Amino acid sequence: MTKFATIHKGPPLRDIPVTGKTLPEIFLKQSTKYGSNRAALRYKKDAQWQEYTWDDYFDNVEKVAGGLAKLGIEPLDRVCLLSSNCPEWVFISLAVQSLGAYLVPIYPSNTPEQVKYVVEHSEARLILVQDRQQLSKTDSWRHNLDTLKKTVLLFDEPPAGVMNYDELIALGTEKQNESAGFLKDQIEKLTPDSPAGIIYTSGTTGPPKGVILTQKNIVFEISSLMTRYNTAYEEETISFLPLSHIAEQVVTIYVGIILANIVSFAQSLETIRDDLVEVCPTLFFSVPRLYEKVYSGILETVSESSFIKKSLFNWAVRVGEKARIYRNGNMEMPFMLGTKWALASKLVFSKIRQKLGLDRTNFFASGAAPLSAEVSRFFGTMGIDILEVFGQTECTGVCNSTLMGKTVPGAVGPAIPGCEVAIAEDGEIVTRGDNVFSGYWRDENTTAEVLKDGWLYTGDIGYFDEDGYIHITDRKKDIIITAGGKNVTPQNIETRLKSFPGVSQAVVIGDKRKHLTCLFTLDMDGLPKLCNQLGIAVLNAVGAVQNQSIIARFQQYVDKVNADLASFETIKYFRILPNDFSVETGELTPTLKMKRQVINQKYKDIIDSMYTDRN
Repeated sequence: MTKFATIHKGPPLRDIPVTGKTLPEIFLKQSTKYGSNRAALRYKKDAQWQEYTWDDYFDNVEKVAGGLAKLGIEPLDRVCLLSSNCPEWVFISLAVQSLGAYLVPIYPSNTPEQVKYVVEHSEARLILVQDRQQLSKTDSWRHNLDTLKKTVLLFDEPPAGVMNYDELIALGTEKQNESAGFLKDQIEKLTPDSPAGIIYTSGTTGPPKGVILTQKNIVFEISSLMTRYNTAYEEETISFLPLSHIAEQVVTIYVGIILANIVSFAQSLETIRDDLVEVCPTLFFSVPRLYEKVYSGILETVSESSFIKKSLFNWAVRVGEKARIYRNGNMEMPFMLGTKWALASKLVFSKIRQKLGLDRTNFFASGAAPLSAEVSRFFGTMGIDILEVFGQTECTGVCNSTLMGKTVPGAVGPAIPGCEVAIAEDGEIVTRGDNVFSGYWRDENTTAEVLKDGWLYTGDIGYFDEDGYIHITDRKKDIIITAGGKNVTPQNIETRLKSFPGVSQAVVIGDKRKHLTCLFTLDMDGLPKLCNQLGIAVLNAVGAVQNQSIIARFQQYVDKVNADLASFETIKYFRILPNDFSVETGELTPTLKMKRQVINQKYKDIIDSMYTDRN
């Protein structure tokens, strides 16, 4: 039996307003409660926001489920979905779950080879595809997979042999007419052990692994989150992160249903700024990279402001930092500080929030990667306390989360209700609870490596503080061991380097090397402002990475971070790349995590030059 020195246990689950043994059962209750009286989903079409009520929501899920049943989808079958976020994505997810089958989502940014791997490995019987562009990824192989029986195209006119979505809905309508109450009957057959989905991890260190989740996992997770955050109901959110990832599924679908949220679908990542201003969500979840970019953008804008505006902003930040400490320490704010804070908020921070489309937001959350203490603290000065969550697909998204009113920059809150979290001897974070997955699809060996005596070994390294908050220092596989035998956790260094104006990405290099180096990429949105600050002509990327003023500015960034590090942790040399990392070019996962192996291989010559050149 595995033993740990200290186990942090979350409080017990409490009764929540809506319960059920499966997510489809909770969905049925909510759609019955709200009917046509409340919007559930919103999307933009022809420059206008359209909406589905809860009645519409249920009717569409039933039609999709009926159509899939007519096509022969049975319990335990696998159904793949290759699409960007949209209402149809959610209809399909709930329909597949209601039939007792596994939904297997695929990132729309995946290559044809990656798409094929998921479809083939999951032994999917059917795949639903967004449009002709995505369908082209399957052209060379979809006719040759014995397990794949049908392909459905959601939005474009399909080629021969491919069914369109309208035909699927027509089949579902037939099923509704033949069997009144069909979907309710299907939902009643489900149990906590019924499938929820197989989510393939994004594969930062190798081929994707299929994480098997059950209805028990989902219901436990949302019950636990609602136990911790029991004041948020009937919120409005915006869906823009990939629904293929567990974090967005939790926010958009699982929590969206149990809270009866109105979920608006952003048109794309490129339009998210405009969409936010139009939607003005009351609940906002994002990955750290977006918060980091907003932080850098604000600082860059302030740096170009007049002396008076800059002075006012700096005064507001000083006041906001004092107010943040009182607010998150559960202390009453002194009268004078409260007065100053109200003035700073009115004159400065309210205007920034309004410009960002976050003026109505009362619940901010961040996950999928650690949020830097500096960025968290900065948002806190504006009155935006970002609640961090920690977890992974294998524990249905979250095992630790920050408490309301107690944001600690650089840390994530204690174990969620009903869950246990501990630290192994080597510093690895482990967790146990009904949110932990049952195993990887067709991969018993890897399952045995991460599941031991009911404990999930997360692969993350961290430690607890005296309040049970967890500080994540790095991924176990990312730790750098220098030629001198020193262990370095690169993530904290990279996070600090990324916070400077003009920097998009920073990756620390040094495993088995005599010292550390770094590759930077430019923030192209912020490059014109950086050039203006330096008093030089606005440059393109190629010109910028060769410009001595920009190189000198990046050296200042490195020197500033180095000053707070041990000598073996300091960056000795760096290079600035003329291109940013991206999902499309392979350096980032769809959730914007760096693929270190890919970066090391792709930029090997540049990396090697930092250990041979002395320039």
